[in-house]
Amino acid sequence: MNAVTVDYLFRHAVVVTMADAGGCGLIEDGAVAVKADRIVAVGETKRLEKLYPAHREIDASGKLLMPGLVDAHMHTRASLWKGLAQDSQNWLADCSIPYREALDGPSGRAGSMVMIAEALKAGTTTFVDQNEDMCLLAENHLQAGTRALLAQQVHGLPPGTALIAKGELYPLDPAVEERLFAQSRKLVETCHMQAGGRLTCAMSPLGPDRVSKEMLLEVGEYARKNELAIHMHLACGERETDQMERRYHKRSIPLLDELGLLNERLVGIHLSVATDAELRRFAQSGAAMVLCSGSEAIVDGNIPPAYEFNSYSPKLAIGSDQTSGGNTSNLFYEMKVGALLNKCKFHDPEIWPAWKMLRLATIDGARAIGMGHEIGSLEVGKKADLILLDLQVPHMAPQLFAPLRNLIPNLVYAANGSEVVLSMIDGKLVMEDRKLLTLDERKVVEQANIEGEKLLQRAKKALFSHETAMNRLMRQNKL
Repeated sequence: MNAVTVDYLFRHAVVVTMADAGGCGLIEDGAVAVKADRIVAVGETKRLEKLYPAHREIDASGKLLMPGLVDAHMHTRASLWKGLAQDSQNWLADCSIPYREALDGPSGRAGSMVMIAEALKAGTTTFVDQNEDMCLLAENHLQAGTRALLAQQVHGLPPGTALIAKGELYPLDPAVEERLFAQSRKLVETCHMQAGGRLTCAMSPLGPDRVSKEMLLEVGEYARKNELAIHMHLACGERETDQMERRYHKRSIPLLDELGLLNERLVGIHLSVATDAELRRFAQSGAAMVLCSGSEAIVDGNIPPAYEFNSYSPKLAIGSDQTSGGNTSNLFYEMKVGALLNKCKFHDPEIWPAWKMLRLATIDGARAIGMGHEIGSLEVGKKADLILLDLQVPHMAPQLFAPLRNLIPNLVYAANGSEVVLSMIDGKLVMEDRKLLTLDERKVVEQANIEGEKLLQRAKKALFSHETAMNRLMRQNKL
């Protein structure tokens, strides 16, 4: 075989391919060759060194090479109130909505960029980003070089919805719905399959309780005609269930079934209060689920039924949600917390072992969001989205390979994202030696601090207009 010159050859790495069915796939002295935006070879270093001379060889001795992580649910725009929206019985109304209603273009973009930077430095290469103003935020992903599935949220909630008392129906304004739906269509028209396919789009009704039945049908038809996925918060809590039963006399999943929206295009976020029968029906339809363990635990103190859903369907992914909820956009954290919470929930330490959680953050998650044919594993022909982790740190030692291996458990239960020293997306380096190459990290942080202060001042009146546990603690100087 004639030698083929490639752009990059990573050699002498511990390679975790995630290509094995039901496992992780490990090559102790492995190499990966990259040409343009694709992986052209994966194997042992001694073989690939002979076959693939490279414009640049990267000696990865003492390091681990694996697929980039897939964050299947994020709200990057909502990150500037990080640390100001926890420890509350009513997180959405008391903590989040006052800030959300005070957001403007500069604060939303600054918050989005700092969350993107945080996630990139912790190994995320694919971002499923759901926000308002997505046409503006798409520029962040173009600049950062991320692989992003973008979704403009559509809802009918007018300003002031935070003050709606429990038991009252949300007012749904058709004009708000139409404005946001028009923005969603514009996003698809301008961003779908941009940057060589690195940016794609989906539709995103905020939730079945926060958009009218007519708009759900309109969004569903647009998604069908344009072959787009629908990402939607679904069966998130008792307040949603109460809204649905008051308005439609049906729970969320049965209503979507009635409307013909339960199908392989649907990705449901959280499903926290779905019944077992609803989970089975949801899985049978071909729909996928996203688990956001850290956010759901902090915001609502619950553990979504992802393990139960996974017994019916393999289409399960994990996400970090928003840093204003879970306080981090770090999938190493999500893997560990997701495993631990479910072990506690079922009183079974064998539930969701480390290898399973790693699959949810890579190949299984990629398949759940419809990208498994392109990303999620290191295989010939797939996109060159990969990360390199330094193993020569105390919390990752020792590395043992025979007769037992401890690498995957340590990766899930001990790693924290700081080990990621290099990230490649679409065959291009976006971070090397922990330095972001596409963003000025110092400026990103500075801008987030400036806009965060402005946002807090704009939201202050609404935040203190009624008593909450959070602002009471602030006044008592306990926060």
